[in-house]
Amino acid sequence: MAPAHVVHARGLTRAYRRGAREVEALRGVDLDISPGELVVIMGPSGGGKSSLLNLLGGLDRPDGGTLTVAGVNLTTSSQGELDAFRRQHVGFVFQFFNLIGTLDAAENVALAHVARGEGWSSARAQARETLEELGLKDRVDHRPAEMSGGEQQRVAIARAVAARPDLLLADEPTGDVDAATTGAIMELLATLNRDRGMTIVAVTHDPTLAQYASRLLTLSDGRFVG
Repeated sequence: MAPAHVVHARGLTRAYRRGAREVEALRGVDLDISPGELVVIMGPSGGGKSSLLNLLGGLDRPDGGTLTVAGVNLTTSSQGELDAFRRQHVGFVFQFFNLIGTLDAAENVALAHVARGEGWSSARAQARETLEELGLKDRVDHRPAEMSGGEQQRVAIARAVAARPDLLLADEPTGDVDAATTGAIMELLATLNRDRGMTIVAVTHDPTLAQYASRLLTLSDGRFVG
């Protein structure tokens, strides 16, 4: 039976050392996200958005509280279990596309399949299909330097969703593209949410992204407000 929530978090805390000072990034965060939601989290820099995203993606561990994502208890998971969790359940989209410059678009996307144990030939064929689905048929054989910023971000999204993750996490996905491209990127995420039922959490400073959310949250000073 599928879990009622893709994300179930209670009392999450996370603090970091900055020199002699301890900075509280998260101060007792509660969060439930249901399958098929597109949640946009806004708030000021330093408010805890990226820290929360890192916890949801198994890239970091909370200091306190409990966190279950896609039915996996991330609070008690070993490092090996966290690595497996990221491969099997989560896709990541970052502000700076993080594509490998020596690989073409299809090869960049194929890496997501290879990480899950698929052979290279099958992985590349599936990658081409995904790129075509996302409107990049004419870019499958192009390397990142031969594409615009918007095209590179679409390739990055294709890589993130190639293995159909339970949760797509987007950290400032439009932060490195122009205003016109911002709309295209968010329309793509909204389409994936609507047509594939993909659960998405996006953090951003950009208030224009709020219109695409099924739920809008504001995180400030390590807590949800409003």
